[in-house]
Amino acid sequence: MDASSIPTPATENPPPEPSSLTDRLTNVIAAPGEAFGQLKNMPVRTSNWIVPLILSCIATVIYICVAFSQPAILQGVNQQRIDGMQKRVAAQKMTQAQADQANAWTEAHMTATVMKILGAGGGVLAEAAGLFLMGLGVWLFSKWFTSARLGYMKVVEVCGLALIIDVPQKIIRILLVSWKQNLLATASPTLFLDNPSTASKHDLFLSFIDVVDIWWLAVLSLGLSKVASISYRAAAFICFGVWFGFRIISTLLGSS
Repeated sequence: MDASSIPTPATENPPPEPSSLTDRLTNVIAAPGEAFGQLKNMPVRTSNWIVPLILSCIATVIYICVAFSQPAILQGVNQQRIDGMQKRVAAQKMTQAQADQANAWTEAHMTATVMKILGAGGGVLAEAAGLFLMGLGVWLFSKWFTSARLGYMKVVEVCGLALIIDVPQKIIRILLVSWKQNLLATASPTLFLDNPSTASKHDLFLSFIDVVDIWWLAVLSLGLSKVASISYRAAAFICFGVWFGFRIISTLLGSS
């Protein structure tokens, strides 16, 4: 028999190479199913959450600097502080002299530059803490209420990759806060209020209905569904529930 006529064994197609981090970050926005589909059988990669976190922190710092460059916002923050002092005086928690002294000290030391520095630092800490707290909440609820058996850092990886959506969100908020001169100028019903206030529970609750947040949570739910092999409905119930639960609790505690 001619050797050339002997069939050669078919070779299996090699597994596709994992996409680059840049492709994954782009696909979170353009094709999230493809971006998260690769994560399921991949080991946890720190770059998948730390790079989006860094980009989100940079966008947050820029947003804070722009927001506290608006005279109307600075005036609103100062007025809110004065009103808070007067409520404490009315409740006999401090004297009028103490309130006047505190207001004078704050006006002398809390300049726009200081507010930008403190706000940017607080924003960066909030972004980092938010990632790990969101990851913890999603991990716990996935473990308790579904058959998913994901490691905590795997959930952080999914949450971190989805965090890239915070960058376009901050860009939108920069444009809106520059236009409306208000910290609650977000892609939510607060955009249609004359002067929404962060001191109002009603206005804060309305700000929860941010269309970009809903987009982010929908993408995060898809990522959890893909990586954990659970239904999208269950993943959405967990992600939306954890996020809005955190927001409601923090708002109630902060205004108590």
